[in-house]
Amino acid sequence: MEGDPRAIETLRRRSSGHATAYLVHAGGAPDEARELVERLWADLLAPPAEGLPRMSHYHGRCAFQTWFNTVALNKLITKKRKQARWQKLFPVSIDSGRDGETPLLPPGGLAESDATEPDQALLLELLRDAIEHALRNCDPEDFVLLQLSHLDGLLGKELAVIFGCAPSGISRRLEKAQAHIAAETLWKIRQQDPWLELRWEDFVTLCRTATPAALGLD
Repeated sequence: MEGDPRAIETLRRRSSGHATAYLVHAGGAPDEARELVERLWADLLAPPAEGLPRMSHYHGRCAFQTWFNTVALNKLITKKRKQARWQKLFPVSIDSGRDGETPLLPPGGLAESDATEPDQALLLELLRDAIEHALRNCDPEDFVLLQLSHLDGLLGKELAVIFGCAPSGISRRLEKAQAHIAAETLWKIRQQDPWLELRWEDFVTLCRTATPAALGLD
């Protein structure tokens, strides 16, 4: 608890192997179990956010090994549930295709007929609701700015004349508006489905690969 590196290393050496074996016995793959245990240690030893070490969650009411195994198992269960939820919603891995391997989606993306399948229809509805929420909560002037820039193709110097500022100010304002929309969109997704882990880049990719009809934009 006091941050003694030798004590921490001793505790880590004693508990990690046992916790890894415990997760494998519970159904985790060996590499997956080892990685999860290492991430748990990194989390426990991370700089405290509120003055207390994260390991302070352990109150000594049971053996540390028992507590550590339980926390690790909960993390494994959470990970498996998220993976299962993602595979159910969208069977093609969101990580594939980034390094030139398999395509992110089949050629043509989400076809209009695909949207009739319950799982994909649910995902598309989630995407629509999230971005609609973000746009509704966007500053009206920023909304117009985004339209003029991305839909009408006006240049920064042209927008600067319209909004009465320097071109650099337009760039900053666009970045701020886009960041706000991204944050609001992901917040809405987490509110609707806490198990679906989606980054903004993933969201944009899914939107680009879906047909306008599938997204309800035709």
